[in-house]
Amino acid sequence: MKNQYFGDNKDLFTYDLVYHIMQAGLVNHFTFIPMLTRNEVKGHGSKYDRDKAGIGTQNKELVSFLDDCIRENRRDIKQLASFFARYGIKMAIYSGKDEYFSHRNRREYFAQIKDELLTKSLIFVDPDIGLGVARSGEKHLLLAEVQDLFQRMGEHSILMLFQHFPREDHHEYLHRRAEELADNVTGDEPICIYDDEIIFFFLTRNDAIEHSLTDLIGEYAERYS
Repeated sequence: MKNQYFGDNKDLFTYDLVYHIMQAGLVNHFTFIPMLTRNEVKGHGSKYDRDKAGIGTQNKELVSFLDDCIRENRRDIKQLASFFARYGIKMAIYSGKDEYFSHRNRREYFAQIKDELLTKSLIFVDPDIGLGVARSGEKHLLLAEVQDLFQRMGEHSILMLFQHFPREDHHEYLHRRAEELADNVTGDEPICIYDDEIIFFFLTRNDAIEHSLTDLIGEYAERYS
C-alpha cells in the first residue's frame, strides 16, 4: 500500500470492515501489516469522492475521520491508531527495519513479526496489489508468506488478505484464488467479501471463529447489498 492512497474509498471499505469485526469481539486486537511502498509521482490516490463510494458509507464517523485526514494533508496509515482507539480497539501497526517494504527485504520483513502480534488477533496484510503472480515483486504477497503467517498465527486469530481484481472475469478469478488458498494453506476455501474492485480473503484455524466470522461477513454484506 501507499500513503498517497490513504483515506480513499477502498480504505473506507477496509477499515469499516475491520471496525465491525473488532466490535464483534472475535479477537482481542488488530494487527496491521501494511507492506508500505513509496508514493508514486503519478496522480493517483484521488478515488475518494464519497458520492461514488459503496461499502462503508454508513459509518459516518469513519467517513468524517478519513475526510479530515485528506483535507488536512494527514494521509498516513499511522493516523489509524487514533481512530480505533476512540472505540477501545487495540491496534498495532507493524513496520520492518526499513521504512518501506521491498522485494529485497521481504524475508527479513516477515521473519521479524513477533508472535504476540499473531495471537488472538485480526491480522490484516495489505500489499499494493495482492497475491503473487508469475513475476511477483514488492507489490505482491507471496503464497509462501501466507503459509508462514497462517502456520505461525494463534488458533484464535484471523488472517485477512487484501486483493485487487485483475482485468479478467471476476468470478473465475475469485474461484481460482480461493481454490489456491484452500489447496496450499487452509484445506478449505476461505471466507471472502468483495466489490467491483477488491477482495478480502479471511483464513481461520478455529471452527467456532470461522462460523462466527461467516455469519458476521454475511450480515455485513447484506447491509450494503
